[in-house]
Amino acid sequence: MKTVKKYEIPGEPVAWSSHRGFGRKSFSPHYVEKEAARFYLKKQHGDSPLYTKGIRVHFEFLMPVPSSMPKKVLKRILAGEKVFHVKRKDRSNCIKFAEDCLTGVVIADDNIICDGSAQKYYSDNPRTIITIEEIDGA
Repeated sequence: MKTVKKYEIPGEPVAWSSHRGFGRKSFSPHYVEKEAARFYLKKQHGDSPLYTKGIRVHFEFLMPVPSSMPKKVLKRILAGEKVFHVKRKDRSNCIKFAEDCLTGVVIADDNIICDGSAQKYYSDNPRTIITIEEIDGA
């Protein structure tokens, strides 16, 4: 039987970026955001065992609506219509950040992700929605 679980990380989605500096002066620019995301994931996942077999992951990145958004488009967004977000933050970098947050909390390692998809939309309630489904036979 396939199990499907949904997780939600509140706040504006974060895009992954590499470490800065070198040696003792090396730091992760999104350390605080990553720890906050892991806190929310732990809270929702609880003490359930980590996924260790093949999984399919679907990411939905709901980005904040800019104040310069035309009123026509804003009405569509507020009515619940999904309007694609086509500006910066790269979808692939958002996926990488979310996968890093999942590792060690919900999944054993991000190498078990075999399949998946991701979309970016505008929303008046910015957040990241992650849906994980076990794959039979993986």
